[in-house]
Amino acid sequence: MTYCFLLQKMKRAKHIEKFLFVFPLLTILLSSCSKKNDSSDSDRFSYEVVCDFCDINYVDMSNTLQIVNNNVGSWKYYFDEKVTFDLKISVKTTRSDKQGIHVYILKNEDVVFGDFAFNQADLVFSTKQSKGTGSYGTYQNPGSGSGSNNGNGGSNGGSGTVSSVCGAKNKTGGYCKRVVVGGGWCWQHR
Repeated sequence: MTYCFLLQKMKRAKHIEKFLFVFPLLTILLSSCSKKNDSSDSDRFSYEVVCDFCDINYVDMSNTLQIVNNNVGSWKYYFDEKVTFDLKISVKTTRSDKQGIHVYILKNEDVVFGDFAFNQADLVFSTKQSKGTGSYGTYQNPGSGSGSNNGNGGSNGGSGTVSSVCGAKNKTGGYCKRVVVGGGWCWQHR
């Protein structure tokens, strides 16, 4: 009886040894097939705009210009495939009064370029160099007396300093509302 018992125990031990050898191999193979590893090969870009009564001109996935007229609220556009061209977006309000615009280019759901602007914003982002250029409208005091409506300020006799809102996207999905003298980001979002 002890001989049969030992034989059965040895057979089970061999099966366990095989299982212990095969199990780590299976876990390595299965982990290499996960979708997370496949998606890390290419970055996912998108546009994000928050404005009321604005026209949005942007370059889509096929690298052609598209237009959204009179957008109200939040607007997003996702690129489903790898992007090899420059991303371009232009936003302009359709009303003449001062309006704030949030315009951003995101990479894997994180803001890589963009800012808060008044009445108009133009962004170009190179996906190859990860660099962007942009022009942003600034708030002009309507009581300046010059009657000029250009973004350069003209010669109004003012001090020339421009105040804007930081506008950086925060963790809750909203935007920073700190006032920044001279434009750009606040101390926390630099």
